Amino acid sequence: NTTYIDGYDVYFPADAERMIRFHADLEARSAQMQRLYFEYYGDKNAEHIIVSMASSCQTIEEYIDNHKEEKIGLIKIRLYRPFYYEKFASKIPNTTKTISVLDRTKENGGMTPLALDVVNAVSQAKRNILILSGRYGLGGKEFTSSCVKAVYDNMKNSSPKNNFTVGINDDENNSSLPIGHEETDNNCFEIKIFGLGSDGSVSASKSTIKILGENYDKNVQGYFEYDSKKSGSLTISHLRLSDKQIKSEYLLQKEDVISINNFSFVTKYDCLKGLKNGGIVIINSIFDENEIDKVLPKRYVDTLKKTNSKLYLINAQKLAKECGLGQKINIIMQTALFKCAELLTDKQIEDNISSYIKKMFSSKGEDVVEKNINAMKESLNSAKLVDVFQLNGKEYQNTAKYDDNFYNEIMLPISKLEGNSIPVSAFENDGSTPLGTSKFEKRNIALKLPKWIKENCIQCGQCVISCPHSALRAVLTSGELEDKESFIKAIGLNDKLYKILLSPEDCTGCGVCCNVCPAIKKALELHDANEILELKKKEYESDKNIVNDSQTLFSPITPKGLQFNKSLFEFPGACAGCGETSYIKILTMLNGSNMMIANATGCSSIYSGTFGACPYTKDLEGKGIFWANSLFEDNAEFGLGIKLGNKFTKNKSKNVWIIGGDGWAYDIGYGGLDHILASEENVNILVLDNQTYSNTGGQQSKATPTGATVKFAEEGKNRRKKDLGKIALTYKNVYVGQISLGANMSHAIKTLKEAQDYEGVSIVIAYAPCINQGFNLTDMCQESKLATDCGFWPLYNYNPTTNKLVLSSNLNQEKYSDFLSNERRFVLTNENGKNELLEKQKNQSIETYNYLKKISEENK
Repeated sequence: NTTYIDGYDVYFPADAERMIRFHADLEARSAQMQRLYFEYYGDKNAEHIIVSMASSCQTIEEYIDNHKEEKIGLIKIRLYRPFYYEKFASKIPNTTKTISVLDRTKENGGMTPLALDVVNAVSQAKRNILILSGRYGLGGKEFTSSCVKAVYDNMKNSSPKNNFTVGINDDENNSSLPIGHEETDNNCFEIKIFGLGSDGSVSASKSTIKILGENYDKNVQGYFEYDSKKSGSLTISHLRLSDKQIKSEYLLQKEDVISINNFSFVTKYDCLKGLKNGGIVIINSIFDENEIDKVLPKRYVDTLKKTNSKLYLINAQKLAKECGLGQKINIIMQTALFKCAELLTDKQIEDNISSYIKKMFSSKGEDVVEKNINAMKESLNSAKLVDVFQLNGKEYQNTAKYDDNFYNEIMLPISKLEGNSIPVSAFENDGSTPLGTSKFEKRNIALKLPKWIKENCIQCGQCVISCPHSALRAVLTSGELEDKESFIKAIGLNDKLYKILLSPEDCTGCGVCCNVCPAIKKALELHDANEILELKKKEYESDKNIVNDSQTLFSPITPKGLQFNKSLFEFPGACAGCGETSYIKILTMLNGSNMMIANATGCSSIYSGTFGACPYTKDLEGKGIFWANSLFEDNAEFGLGIKLGNKFTKNKSKNVWIIGGDGWAYDIGYGGLDHILASEENVNILVLDNQTYSNTGGQQSKATPTGATVKFAEEGKNRRKKDLGKIALTYKNVYVGQISLGANMSHAIKTLKEAQDYEGVSIVIAYAPCINQGFNLTDMCQESKLATDCGFWPLYNYNPTTNKLVLSSNLNQEKYSDFLSNERRFVLTNENGKNELLEKQKNQSIETYNYLKKISEENK
């Protein structure tokens, strides 16, 4: 009574007939699904077709829709595996002469995987069709309608190019297809917005398409370009509006409206490059219609005249300041966009943006809501139309700043938003980046700069150690000086002179250095950048090459002594006031070039390894640090591999540090990290703990504390945070340290040094304040100290050599609510005036502190 179905035994005789019917139904469904695996689009008598899948298909459809007269088509791969050859071949029109297979991957040595499947399918069907293989989209390159045209034109050529690339300037293999300009009517109204990271431009752009899409029955689309540096850098929003379906799946090529939300972009970039005829340009400018001709580039004026476009100016900074919004100009520029582009009436603008403001800012209080609504009303009629035909513009000289090939061939085009045009031949064959190239960037984004007041300085070094961007340096010298009057006598160091030197164009103006200064009268004060920038630039150029004199009086494991060591980690592109970067800087000051770093993916890999701007630099002997980033999940194993490999190379004496954030250490890479903790190898681990997945916008991780309001825990995380330190302590032969630079700078430096000196596995967990925690990072060190003082982040280190755990912080429960109230991630009260999750968190912190205290007392 056993029934056999496809080799499987069915041991239920009563159900055998039902099982056979079920199997037949599955076969029918499978046949139906196979028909959906491949979809044909285009002329049924097409001579040239493209085979592709996913991100390119709608763009190809768009091209076909606009070229009905051509005999062209597209086969869309709906499911790649399993690949049914017969079903695929049935989709190919009988008239087809040439097929181009596009794949977003590269396999050296021949055709791409999808192209090989197409070759087999066509061969089995005994069709005589020329098959070409091509690549697109690699390196983030755009795949536009012009790229589609290039692919079809190649097929029509008498000698078509095979194994081609499209959108990539591959001058090494001569594989690139020539791309012209394709004028495509996509029935869209297109808007490009140039914003400054953290000014709210991206949020406002998303709100704009949401308002128009939900309330006015428009098809909308938004693509957003973010610089890796996040806050304080360029963001570009690409918005499309249409009454019809939008098929353009690429960044804007031509724009009806261009909004430039920061005037500094005007001289840096050609923002009007794709402006359509009759376009509209809106510029946030401190210069009014009578002054703009003195600063607006001539090429901008020429473009405005050529396209017969309108130019509007609005002083968003002034309006924001008058309305009490600080630097947040997003509501002002959004209102100007709706008004100048005539997207909505004044009444519709007021109703929609007011509703958005109430939804976005109600949790911050009625005062914030009222200020934003007032700013919106004030900006409704603040944009002024300029007669462009009365303008001449200013000529700017584009000369290279540095005599450096990498800067001129790679960094300069990237800085002008022309990086996609760089040819393959310009890059190193091994994919490496030269050291110390971040010094070429000179972003010059600080609105305020710290001014050193030498008479007040106690020369403690805390400003230098805490500076997140290595823009401050302590200079110690006894040599001849041009500007001797700007120095003071070094305390306790004979006839040496001392100075705090600022690199003003690399400073972000975060103010951490000013707030951390312990002097009774602050030795650093923030001043308007426009007032002191030129003076500080001249000072920096004069003194930047001074080599510090050696000194032995002050210990290098204190801020006072370490400040004189050269940092080999300078000018990283992290957010202003970042709490992570100073720890890496300290490691380089302790080690010099005698270290190798395996870096997990995350914020630390972005500000350390974004192509072009490398913050790791060389020592006085021209030697640098080895740095590499592997996958997010395997960084611990990657670092162990480096250490094991060093046993067979000249690097055997180098210190290996495995660095990453809590998303890696607590979550994705924890399995590998735990394996390293048990390995007994002499490797060091630094966990930069900001208690969220900070690089992707602040989602909860296992390091997120109970009660924290973050993405994926909008009502407060209801589970206890993982205690990585406690877990590591169970191994007994692992050095474990928990540090906070703002709470105790000397303890942080000493712990990092001890961890490195320990002959075995060490792990140091560092408290790293982050913008996602929701407080002003100017107060980074003060907030870190409060976190430690209240018991939220205890400081300790356990050294297996002595078998002692030393607890280096106290517990003051009365400060706990003060700490919580400073950060937006902690909502203090609910309807009942009490947040039980935060009470739970407080009790957990007290419990952890008492646990550590008990161990430390037992070991005395």
